[in-house]
Amino acid sequence: MPGEYWHLTIRRYTGTGPPEALGARVRSGLLPSLREEPGFRAYHIARLDGGGGVFSVSVFDDAAAMQAANARVMGWVQASLTDLMTAPPEVTTADVRVFLGGDRPGSDGYLLVRATEGLATTAEIMPRVQEELVPLTLEQPGFRRLYTGRDATREDRAVAVSVFTNRSTATAAHAQVVAMMARHKDVWPQGSRVVMGGEVLASAMGTSLPRVFP
Repeated sequence: MPGEYWHLTIRRYTGTGPPEALGARVRSGLLPSLREEPGFRAYHIARLDGGGGVFSVSVFDDAAAMQAANARVMGWVQASLTDLMTAPPEVTTADVRVFLGGDRPGSDGYLLVRATEGLATTAEIMPRVQEELVPLTLEQPGFRRLYTGRDATREDRAVAVSVFTNRSTATAAHAQVVAMMARHKDVWPQGSRVVMGGEVLASAMGTSLPRVFP
């Protein structure tokens, strides 16, 4: 059964191999088995803007499903990507409190990861999220999906993963979100900043409906 909310893992890989080679190996070697994992919701891997590696995002129903999948992913990486990697990945985990988008039309062209710090509790900010952030996000051109929630290691920090059709729509949407947050500093005192972004190399989706979690 799904947990109270979903869980996501972000991995940033530093490598010497071309991102296209990493994406090809993920598509053929990892995604088919990952999609069969219990609780699978989504997986994306993207080339890192500016070069130097790739990053991935995986989403699962609950913590146990995510941990099991993470173990499978790390085992596969060690067996299949060591010739293209220079160091273990940097890992961030978060609890997904809002998922928007579902099966919206368009291609998964660009992946954007943002962080927002200095936040009050989820209960305090969720009404404004529903009133301001949700409708603003859904009206953005090229928007595909959004996963956002609390960093598992920092209660005052939120992590948002957005999927857009291309870089320009993602950049424009981020500017809209930053402007909205600047008007509501009582809720978002520090605004939002881009942590990483890049062109999607491979992706897969499980069945999921948009929802705001309790």
